[in-house]
Amino acid sequence: MNDLYSISQILKSHPLYAVERDGIHALYLELARAGRLAADQVLAELRPRFPDLADALVKNHELFKKHCEESLQLKMQGVNFVVYGEVLYPELCYQMADPPLTLSYRGSPAWLNAKTLSVVGSREPAADSLLWMEKELGAFCEQERPCIISGGARGVDQKAHSVALRKFCPTVVVLPSGLGEVYPANLKEWMGLVIEQGGCFLSEYDHQQKMHKHLFHHRNRLIAALGRASLLVEARRRSGTLITAHQAAQIGRPVWVVPGHPLDPHFQGALDLLMDGAQAVRDAQDLLMFFHSENAGEQISPAGVGEAVGSQHYL
Repeated sequence: MNDLYSISQILKSHPLYAVERDGIHALYLELARAGRLAADQVLAELRPRFPDLADALVKNHELFKKHCEESLQLKMQGVNFVVYGEVLYPELCYQMADPPLTLSYRGSPAWLNAKTLSVVGSREPAADSLLWMEKELGAFCEQERPCIISGGARGVDQKAHSVALRKFCPTVVVLPSGLGEVYPANLKEWMGLVIEQGGCFLSEYDHQQKMHKHLFHHRNRLIAALGRASLLVEARRRSGTLITAHQAAQIGRPVWVVPGHPLDPHFQGALDLLMDGAQAVRDAQDLLMFFHSENAGEQISPAGVGEAVGSQHYL
């Protein structure tokens, strides 16, 4: 349904989208539940509810045609698309305050695996942190066969993807760029194996969107949302890793932390989270125990439609 993806891409780039986002998302869900989520139906329903947006879409007909042609070409090159409300849209993203209207991915929709774990941490981790991941996260992957979610950055992220792949688990690489501008560039070498093992490269940005610093924090909220829980391996204070942990807590997801020595600055952010109520994880057995205690059948309330999540949840 390239036309639905194309009209949604144009829609979310309009300045009014940020203002009317919740109403637009509610419209998409309404159409999806009625089995009418298609480009022509979106346009028809926009006219009475959001006339300025509808007029903008009509006036940009040539842009729409161009988007459709480009998305068709990308589809032929192995890029897949999913739109808010569609069956393949990640269920866990409905709890986000600002869920993406569109997503594109290469590979399989591995987020459909009910056993997802987000793993985040330092780009320059200590050797002991990498050893812990190799041993304990590896043992957890062998026993639980989860889908590992991370951001592909050097350090903890790439180690998490690597452990998952070597334990024959699917992994989702959430990019801070478009699929046509994979960042970091060395991740291109990983794509074949990630896809072969049932994982994917995932992005909410335009195909040719280059990496920008502000996109890292924006991307991190998606990493937090896609995991049933978040595992933080190592983090300094005022790091992007802490932002991801707080984003996970804000949508009611457990945050589990590998503790470190209080004199080691690499772990001070992680220790702050523990003081705030996050759960310490010592080994694979802890991971298994906490993971099994999570209710995989929780009800997901769509953002802008259901009740808002009111408090942080660390445990």
